[in-house]
Amino acid sequence: MKKFSKKQIVTSSVILGVLVVGGVSAGVVTHNNNVQAQQVAKTKAHEAKVKADKKAKAEQLAKEKEAAQQKQVATLLATATKNPSDTSIKAVNDAIAKLTDQKEKTKDAEMVKGLNNRLALIKKAQAVVEDYQAHAMDANKQKAAQEAINKLKDKNDEDVKAELQKLFDESNNQAQAAAKASQATNQASSDSSSNSSANVNQAANQTQSNANASDSSQGGNYTYQAPANNSQQYVSGNTNSNNSGTASGYASSNTPSGNTNTGGSTSGGTAPSHTGGYGSIADLNQQEKEAGEASNNFPGGW
Repeated sequence: MKKFSKKQIVTSSVILGVLVVGGVSAGVVTHNNNVQAQQVAKTKAHEAKVKADKKAKAEQLAKEKEAAQQKQVATLLATATKNPSDTSIKAVNDAIAKLTDQKEKTKDAEMVKGLNNRLALIKKAQAVVEDYQAHAMDANKQKAAQEAINKLKDKNDEDVKAELQKLFDESNNQAQAAAKASQATNQASSDSSSNSSANVNQAANQTQSNANASDSSQGGNYTYQAPANNSQQYVSGNTNSNNSGTASGYASSNTPSGNTNTGGSTSGGTAPSHTGGYGSIADLNQQEKEAGEASNNFPGGW
């Protein structure tokens, strides 16, 4: 066996030592690298887990918030449905705007449209009923008010509908009472006018009747024809005169015309005395007296 020299042995020992030290160092470095890699991986995993947990938690919070918002929308919708108003509907719209679920937002928005339509009908009914209260005698306004009330068909509007119908009925009853009073007044006025007209006609008829009676009291026309041998003639009419209250139709000629001989002989004669009898002067004077008395009894004179 070849013997190594001392120098070779030392050199070999150094090399061996270097190799051993290098191997040990390499092992340490490798170990350190592995440990570091593991730590990095662990850190990354932890960070990923934390991030995932945060995301999950955020999603859960969002879901809970959405659920709470939907519950609030439902509550506000219930209030507005029971009693729709500008304020209640605005609150619903504000709550809907905060929703993130588009499907829920669309559904709730459709419900709000229905509330707006009902509110429009209620406002119109309230307006026309108020107008009818101010013009209760207007038949057109009466019809418009009743039609507007009848259009409130939602079961949730029964209370406001009943209140408006009550106001309408009160105004309608007042209008009917006023119409009856006016009709009674007009009827009374018409009856009074008729009675006045009847009284005027009755007075006119009475006046005519009195005039006829007065005319009748004077009698007819009378003519007295003297005997053939005497031309004296008396004529009386029934026309009244304003002179001394005597009849102007009474004409008299009392002058004898002389003797007329138609038979070949002449004889003297005088006018008859006419002391009485039908057509006589006394008879005519009596009629004239009666006519004067009738004139004094007739209102206003002849």
